Amino acid sequence: MNASLTTPAGAAPAPLPLPDAKRIPIFSTATFYEIKPPVTPGALIELGERPTIAALAWDREHPRPPTPTAEEKSGRAAWRRHIGSARLTWSKLSGGELERIEGDPAKLIVLLQRHYSFDHHEADRQVKSFFQRNRV
Repeated sequence: MNASLTTPAGAAPAPLPLPDAKRIPIFSTATFYEIKPPVTPGALIELGERPTIAALAWDREHPRPPTPTAEEKSGRAAWRRHIGSARLTWSKLSGGELERIEGDPAKLIVLLQRHYSFDHHEADRQVKSFFQRNRV
């Protein structure tokens, strides 16, 4: 009998695979653990469990986006206050588009070029003028 293919005495049998789970081998000859996306090392530690190699591998493959700094948050808030005046200046731009660009001048230039057919120089001039007038 091959010992690497049997379950050790007292060990729970391997769980059945779930359709949305990802099978990740854990450096063992015949053991697979099911890891779903919400299971991260941080979540396991909060539950009082020790993170597995598979959970650590998941974290490396799916890094979390960086947390915005206070300066970035205040910049976004400042931009949201100026969306109304931007809509008055450029009526073809929607509020959703202006919100998505989060005050980035380069993205605003691209929007102006797309909606108003401005060349880069003209769009850049208008954006700089708007930012100076509104102290964004």
